[in-house]
Amino acid sequence: MGDVSKQAIRVTLFGFPRSLKATSDAKLLHAYADGDTAAFNELYSRHKDGLFTFTSRLLAQTAAAEEITQDVWMAVIDQAAKFEPGAAVFRTWLYRIASNKVADFYRRKVNQRTDELDTKNEQFIANQPDVEDLVLFDQLLGALAELPEEQRVTFVLQQEGFTYAEIAEITGVGAETVKSRLRYAKSATQDRMELKA
Repeated sequence: MGDVSKQAIRVTLFGFPRSLKATSDAKLLHAYADGDTAAFNELYSRHKDGLFTFTSRLLAQTAAAEEITQDVWMAVIDQAAKFEPGAAVFRTWLYRIASNKVADFYRRKVNQRTDELDTKNEQFIANQPDVEDLVLFDQLLGALAELPEEQRVTFVLQQEGFTYAEIAEITGVGAETVKSRLRYAKSATQDRMELKA
């Protein structure tokens, strides 16, 4: 499965049959587990941008985000046959893997501090923001970097559109803990940005 799986990640995604476009994520993953690489390609194309945005918001370096994102997809490949559609929604399962990979990354780097944030976020720069927007964006990244890991992950998941229940499932805590972490994260982020203003 290794060579085919790695190749599946690198395939350029064009013109899949309409039947794949209408297929649910869980069915695509199941089809991939049965050997259908086109199903994986469709699944990858649906979630690659959102997943990379998520990891890049949590990590200070683009290279680290790219590495973690690839690790997540490799984990999806390795665990495809074990996925139980009734136990979780695919997107929630995917982001839980990503959240765990990011947590592992920070555990490995616990004694190293990042001196500055990578503010050259390609998606953000592509929109040609003005200087004031860049300053605000830099302040937001700085504020996020100072949050405890649990709060940062919870905050970014909410920004990605996950509900409290989904965040609780991804992070493995109760909904009340999610709400509490979000309260603290928003308050600390707002306080820091107001100090910089």
